[in-house]
Amino acid sequence: MNRAANRRATPPTTASATDETAPSSRALIMCVAVLGGVMATIAAQLAFARFGLDLGAAWRAMMGMRSGQMRSAFAWWAIALTAFAAGFLIALVTRWLSGTEANLAILYWIGGLALVAGLAVVGHAAGAPSGLSVGASTALGLTTLAAAGLLSLLGGYFATRR
Repeated sequence: MNRAANRRATPPTTASATDETAPSSRALIMCVAVLGGVMATIAAQLAFARFGLDLGAAWRAMMGMRSGQMRSAFAWWAIALTAFAAGFLIALVTRWLSGTEANLAILYWIGGLALVAGLAVVGHAAGAPSGLSVGASTALGLTTLAAAGLLSLLGGYFATRR
């Protein structure tokens, strides 16, 4: 009789922070995926510009110069693929890390060091001028960020769907 009373007295448990069915956990994973996807896309955009795959070639083609359209199209598709893949992979890793109870401090340190090293390498290429006007460069950058955000959100959605 006491067991039945104890069962009724204990409140039902709520979803924990590591439960992947909890809405807050999924929202956090999606936010991390979007942020990581946009950062990876910015790094990829700078790396592609260094290799001659310029996103601004389509803008210059509209203004009269017809060279570089194929490189620009390839660069846009590469940016889209980078954003989607980065959002997907980051969401998978974040989902896996949020579900484990093990102490993975060394993995966090290695990931942080890799991020800092990657940003240092990419930062050296950021100073190169694009050859576009300030307005065109701003519009191109905002369009790239919006596309990267949406595609990494889509990648994160596919990684976290049930």
